[in-house]
Amino acid sequence: MVTRTTTSLWDRFAAVDPGLIRLASATRAVLGTAAALAVLTTLQAPETALVVGGFTAMVTSLAISDLHPRNQLITLGLGAPLSLATLAAGAVLTPYPTAAKLVFLVVIYLAVQARRFGPRGLGLGIFGFMAFLLSQFTRAPADQLPQLGASVLVAFGAVTAVWYCAGPVTAAGVLRRLRHAFDVRLHDVLRDTASMVATGQDVGTWSRSLQDRLDRLHASVLLIEDFLDERAVDEDTEALLWHISRVEVAAQRLAVLTVRAVRTPAARNDLAERTARQRLAQRIRALSHRLTTETAGAPEQREERYDAGPANRPTGSAHVQDCFPAVDELAAALRVLGPRGRRAGLGNPLSKPASRAFGTVPQRDRDTESLQRGATRQAFQVTTASALAIAGGHLLSPHLWYWAVVAAWVVFIKTESTGEVLLQSARRLAGTVLGVVFGYGLAALVGGDGAALLILLLLCMFGMFYTPSQAYWAVTFFITGTLSMLLALMDTFSTHVLLLRVQETALGVSCGILAAALVLPTTVRRASDEELVGFLRVLDRLLRAIASQTPYTETPTSWVHAAHDLDQALESFRKACLPLTHPLNPQRARRHRARHLLELIEAGAYHARSLAATAERLPAGHVPECATRLTAAADRAHETAAHLIRVTGHRPESTARTAPPMVIGALSLLSDERRVSRDRPSLEQRLLLHINRLDATLTALVRALAPLTSDHNHTASVPSERVDIPAPHLPDPAAAVRCTDLAHRCERAQAG
Repeated sequence: MVTRTTTSLWDRFAAVDPGLIRLASATRAVLGTAAALAVLTTLQAPETALVVGGFTAMVTSLAISDLHPRNQLITLGLGAPLSLATLAAGAVLTPYPTAAKLVFLVVIYLAVQARRFGPRGLGLGIFGFMAFLLSQFTRAPADQLPQLGASVLVAFGAVTAVWYCAGPVTAAGVLRRLRHAFDVRLHDVLRDTASMVATGQDVGTWSRSLQDRLDRLHASVLLIEDFLDERAVDEDTEALLWHISRVEVAAQRLAVLTVRAVRTPAARNDLAERTARQRLAQRIRALSHRLTTETAGAPEQREERYDAGPANRPTGSAHVQDCFPAVDELAAALRVLGPRGRRAGLGNPLSKPASRAFGTVPQRDRDTESLQRGATRQAFQVTTASALAIAGGHLLSPHLWYWAVVAAWVVFIKTESTGEVLLQSARRLAGTVLGVVFGYGLAALVGGDGAALLILLLLCMFGMFYTPSQAYWAVTFFITGTLSMLLALMDTFSTHVLLLRVQETALGVSCGILAAALVLPTTVRRASDEELVGFLRVLDRLLRAIASQTPYTETPTSWVHAAHDLDQALESFRKACLPLTHPLNPQRARRHRARHLLELIEAGAYHARSLAATAERLPAGHVPECATRLTAAADRAHETAAHLIRVTGHRPESTARTAPPMVIGALSLLSDERRVSRDRPSLEQRLLLHINRLDATLTALVRALAPLTSDHNHTASVPSERVDIPAPHLPDPAAAVRCTDLAHRCERAQAG
C-alpha cells in the first residue's frame, strides 16, 4: 500500500514537471549557491565578495536553458570569461557614474543582439547583463577586482561541481524521466477517456478536460523532441522519435473518435449500446493500467485477445464500433514502443523509415534574416527603455536606479509584440507587489536571525526556479522574496526600500511598454500573422513533398521530423496570440476570433501530424493504390496553403464587423467531422482522408482570415463552424474550395 501510494505521488510529480527539469534546475541553483557561499565563508571573503559569488551562482541556473548536459557545460564555460570581463568593466567604471551608465546601455544592446543566436545567445546575454548589473549593485572599486574575480571563479567552480559531481545529470537519465512523464500524461488521457465513455454524461466538461490532458501530453512530446534535437541522432533516437509520435497520434485519434461516439445520442434502454460502451471503457482502462505497471499482465493480455477481431466485439452504434480499432491501434503502438527500461527501437521496429517513398521533406529552416531583424529591433527597444529607466530611476533613487533597468530588461525576454510586453509587464508588477508583502512579512517574522534568513533566501530561490515560466507573476513573487531576504541579511532592509522597489518596477515596466509602443513597434496582429505565415510555410513544404512524391526516393529526413517542425511553428503562433486569447483581454470579439483561428490551426496540425504518422507506416518503396487521387488532393491543399500565405501578409488592419464565431475547442471541432463509412480504412485511404480534411480546414481558415462578401454592400459572411468532409473513397472530393475561386472572390471583396 505504501509503495503504491509513493508511486502514485511520484507519477503526479513527474506529470507536473516533465523530466524533473525544473526540480533539477532549482536544486542545482540552491546547492550551487550554498556551496559557493560555504567556500567563500571558509576563505573569510568580505561581504561584497559573498554577494558577488552567491549572485553569480544563482545567475548560472537562470541563464542556462539547454536540455542536454553537454550543451549546458558549453554555455557554462563561455559564461565564466564573459562574466569576468563584464564585471571588471563595471568595477573600473564605478568612479565614473555617467560613463558607467553609457557603457551599461552598450552592454544591454549587445546582450539583446546576442539573442539572434538562440537559447545560448540569450543565456550569454543574461550573463553579461547580470555581471555589469552586479558591479553597479555592489559599487565595488577597481582595487577589489582580484577578490571579485576570485568569487566569480569560485561560484562557477561550485556550480560545476554540484552539477557534474554531486548530482550528475546524464542524457539517458533525462530522457528516461521525460519518457516517464509521457507515460503518466498518456495515462491521464486514457483515464479521462474511459471515464467519459463509462458515464456518457456532461460531455462538454469531459471534452474540455480531455483537451487539456491532450495538450499536456503534446507538451511532453515536444520536450522529448527538443531534447533529441540537441543530441547526436542515431538509429535508436530515430526509432524512439517515431514510436513516441505514433503513440501520441493514436491517443489523439482515440480521443477524437470517443468524443464523437459519446456525443452521438443513444437510446437509454438500448442494452447493446450500453454494453458496447462499457466494454470500450474496460479496454481503455486496460491500456491505462498497462502504463502504470509498464507491462501487460495476464488479464490485459486476455482482454486484448478477446477483442482482437470485429467478430468478438459487442454490437453497438457505428461510432462506438469505430473506437475499438483505435484502441487496437494504440495498443499496437504501445507494444512497439515498449516499457521505459528498454532501449528505443528494440521492440519490433520498422526495418527502414517509411518516408522513403514520399520524397524529401526538408526540416524547417531557421529564418536567419528574420531572427536578426527581430533581435536588432528589440535591441533598440530595450536600449531605449533602459535609457528611460536609468533617467527616471535616478530621480527616484540615485543608488537603486538599476531596479528600474532590470524591470525594463526582463519584460522583453521571450516577447515579440507590444501586447506580449504589456502582458509580461502586468505579471512583473503584480508579482513584485505580492512579493513585497510576502518578503516584509517574512523579514518581520524572523527578525535578525541570520541563519533563518539564509534558509528562507534559499527556499525563495528554489521557488523561483521551480515555478514554471508560464506563471511569471509567481516567478517574480519569489524573486522579490529572495531580494527581501538578501536585504535583511545585509542590514539594509526597510519599508522604504520595499516601496521603492515597487516604484522602480512600475517605472521600469512603464518604460518598457512605452519603448515597445513607440520604437519600431510590432503589433500583436503583425506578430501573429508572421508566425501564421511561418506555420503555413512549414505545412506548405510538407504538402508540396506529397504532391511531388516519386516512388523509391531515398529520403534522409523523416516525416515525423517535419511534423515536429510544424508543432514548433504552432507553439510559436500560440505564443504570439497569447495577448489576444488571454482571459483578461477586454476585447471579447477579438478574443473569440483569435481562439477560433487557433482551434482551426490546431485541427490542421492534428491532421498533418496524423498524415506524417500514417505515411511512416507504409513500407519503403510502396506506391499507394490511390496515388493519383492522393497527389490531386495534396495539390489542392498545397494551393490553398500558398493562397493563405499570400492573404495573411496583406490583411487590412480593420476588418468588417461580423458576429464572433463560436469557440468550441480543437477536440470538439475534430469530433464534428463527418464519419467515414468504411469500417476500417486502409493506410492509403487514411492518407487521403487526412489530406482532404486538412484541405477543408485550410478552406475554413481562409474564410476566417478574409471574410468574403456576398453582395454589393460588402456584408461579410460568417465562416462556417462545421465543415463537411467527404469520405476518401468518393470519386470526387468536392469539399475543398478551389484556390483560384477563393483568390478571385477575396480580391473582389477587398477591391470593393
